[in-house]
Amino acid sequence: MLFHSTGSAQPTYGVKLLAVAGMLGVHAVLAATIWLSSEQQSELSLPEATTIQYVEISDEVVDTAPAQEAAEPVEEIEPEVEPQIEPPPEPEWTPTEMPEPEIMPEPVPEPIPEPEWTPTEMPEPEMLLPEPKPKPEPEPEAEAEPKPKPKPKPKPKPKPKPRPKPEPKPTPKPDLPKAEQTTQASGQASEKAPPKAPQAPVDPDRPRVVGQVDYEGRRPVPEYPRASVRRGETGRVVVRVLISPQGRVQEVSVQRSSGYSRLDNAALEAARKARFRPYTENGVAYPALADIPFEFVL
Repeated sequence: MLFHSTGSAQPTYGVKLLAVAGMLGVHAVLAATIWLSSEQQSELSLPEATTIQYVEISDEVVDTAPAQEAAEPVEEIEPEVEPQIEPPPEPEWTPTEMPEPEIMPEPVPEPIPEPEWTPTEMPEPEMLLPEPKPKPEPEPEAEAEPKPKPKPKPKPKPKPKPRPKPEPKPTPKPDLPKAEQTTQASGQASEKAPPKAPQAPVDPDRPRVVGQVDYEGRRPVPEYPRASVRRGETGRVVVRVLISPQGRVQEVSVQRSSGYSRLDNAALEAARKARFRPYTENGVAYPALADIPFEFVL
């Protein structure tokens, strides 16, 4: 007969079931760990198989103490867990920041320095008097035809010469002082000389043509046009200036052009800014005309 013991010495069914479930859970955790580590390991390190024994436990408990004592307790075989070989950490890839390329500024072309223009003072021109016109040569007269020689007339008979009358002796004049003699001689000479023509009155408004002028301050220097410098325009400009009796410029005109309008205009502008000393004759100031040359040389 079998007797069921309800003593507290033997474990209950629920406790055994919990123990089995705990073992299964431990084995499942170990299996999962081994499976995960096997994927990370190389093919050479394969994990060994783990054997899980299932022990069937009957519901009935035989109350045989000697038999139970004789039964050897089943030792749970714990699976040998191989040490997990951690794979070497993969080197973290950190992107290296490439330096931004420096944008080199475009080289600025250096400006070509313009040649410095130094005005050269030219000597003032001498006024050339107009050349006298040659007198027309008289045309040669046509040779007259030779006239026929007249026939010789008969010579008249010579008349007798009259006797010369004796000349009367001159009466001596009384001696006069030398001063009276000179006055008489000058009076006779004045009577013989023709009277001089009266001088025409001098027109004070008529400008005098002068060959040299005096400046108040420095001589005017024209400004060389930049466009003419770039194009290499050079030349000589002669400007005629009408100067008032006070020494101011009344009128300017181009007497001789350089061939370039820019240079001519620059010379006219410089002549307008000039200041002159009045032109005088015997202490009287008159208007004057003068030609001023301007040289444009690079």
